[in-house]
Amino acid sequence: MICFCISFEITCRPRRGPLQQTRWVHNGAVSRRLAQYIEGVTMSAQRVKTNEALIDTIDQLKAQSRNTGAALWRDVALRLEKSRSNWSQPNLSRLSRHAEGEKFVLVPGKLLGSGEVSGKQTVAAFSFSAGAREKIEAAGGETMTIAELMDKNPSGKGVFILG
Repeated sequence: MICFCISFEITCRPRRGPLQQTRWVHNGAVSRRLAQYIEGVTMSAQRVKTNEALIDTIDQLKAQSRNTGAALWRDVALRLEKSRSNWSQPNLSRLSRHAEGEKFVLVPGKLLGSGEVSGKQTVAAFSFSAGAREKIEAAGGETMTIAELMDKNPSGKGVFILG
């Protein structure tokens, strides 16, 4: 690669081909973004979870997975470690459509209240909307946290993950 420095501009041209990349330099200093591009660092910084209840739940899930050997709890922990914008947020209509005959349903995220629920199901989620909690309990079902489901069913047998 041949590079030329002209005033406030660095032009880099590969030896073959017509492609030309132009990088701007201001007063002889390379911008931070350009330096990151040259070094290959273009990803954003890692974010750290600050919600103590979430951190405790993730730690409990990983410990339960290690103790029982159930991959279900590890999978749910990894899903909860993702950014909240990537969390599952299904509605009750999806719950009734996909998990009709299931005894235990686990939502690794927030369960929303749009739609109707039929049947008595035990639903565990990190959080529920108020409407979803009311509709499940009105249908005779039970709502619980993920930690309560781990205590009730440590091996994770018969648990359907929705989301």
